[in-house]
Amino acid sequence: MGFDYGKYFGEIRLLHDLTTRADERRWRLMPPEARPGRKPIVLYLGCNVLRTSHMVRTVTAVFDRLGLDYVAVGGPTYCCGIVHHQQGDAAAGGGMANRTLELFERYQPDEVVMWCPSCIYFYDEVRHATVPYRVRHTTEFLLDRVPDLIFTAPVERAVAVHAHCEGEARQREARACRSLLAVVPGVRLVPLESEPRFGRSCAPAIPLGLGQDVWDGLVRDEIERARAAGADTLAGIYHGCHRMICGFEAEGRIRIEHYLSVFARALGIDFEDQFKKYPLWGDPDRVLEDMTPCQQGNGVRRRARWSGRCSGSAPRPEAPRPLPDALSRGGVGQIATTRLHVRATRMVKIHVCVTTASIRLGEADLARQPWAGGLLVVDAGVRGLPEPRFGG
Repeated sequence: MGFDYGKYFGEIRLLHDLTTRADERRWRLMPPEARPGRKPIVLYLGCNVLRTSHMVRTVTAVFDRLGLDYVAVGGPTYCCGIVHHQQGDAAAGGGMANRTLELFERYQPDEVVMWCPSCIYFYDEVRHATVPYRVRHTTEFLLDRVPDLIFTAPVERAVAVHAHCEGEARQREARACRSLLAVVPGVRLVPLESEPRFGRSCAPAIPLGLGQDVWDGLVRDEIERARAAGADTLAGIYHGCHRMICGFEAEGRIRIEHYLSVFARALGIDFEDQFKKYPLWGDPDRVLEDMTPCQQGNGVRRRARWSGRCSGSAPRPEAPRPLPDALSRGGVGQIATTRLHVRATRMVKIHVCVTTASIRLGEADLARQPWAGGLLVVDAGVRGLPEPRFGG
């Protein structure tokens, strides 16, 4: 059976829509018009960071604070092509890579600021792309802009950086990250040696190759080494790393954050990490209530598709009584937010179930039955559901 690209990219967009509202977004998900206004800076987010939307809100808020003339772009429309490449579909991957570069060039940028390490690797080391503008990682770009920022609040944390050492680019980005944190008032930077077995960046392929128990042991070892050096916070550089290690915070040994959250807090910029919060809550009703405004505002139910089952052992909810026939066309669909999965003591995995049984509901019916077509179940399950072998 071939890889389900629709499911993979659909989960990215879904989790993004369950954690952000349209009026909060300063980033573009759709391609630009044929001749958009020129933007000296393109902030290229990639795809997978949309799962951790607090990071996107943070980086765009920092760019806004700098007063930059920029456009932030990301999501499946701007896929670099590495997903298809790693599935053996080199032609499709190459086509997507070229298409994304063409979208960048429409803005006539002087610089493209990269967020995702997988995108950097694919364009630099696989595609060997040649482009007419400067390309840097976000850490390096922001380090040059530090003199233009005014810190307003100290951040009293002792921070160790979860960094990667495979390749010159990862080492350079790690140095830039540490230098950024070192200028934050109140932050004490704690040295921490990188673990070579973590590879180029954290991705599900790493624990699959090493074995889950080995992977978990390496993460716990890094946490203990950071604590022994005096750290109370472990800060990752990449969004994929954060997704995979933030759940270890549940064990109570150390706080786990993204480096930019720590940095931006000193600027008075602080967005809640919903990706980490929801699994650590372990409370389906509470998660459901918190997600509801985004779910309703983004019309998530309109994109739900029938799968014939709910996740885990969750019971199948009843359809709205006035329209029982709607289930024949809609019903209860699984929208699996598997990237809320974090490795924690209880190995929590959260799935969200929705109903699409609102096909024939008018405004009056929706007012009487507001949950028709809405989120009905958030099922806290256990580790064991499959995930793609790569992450970005």
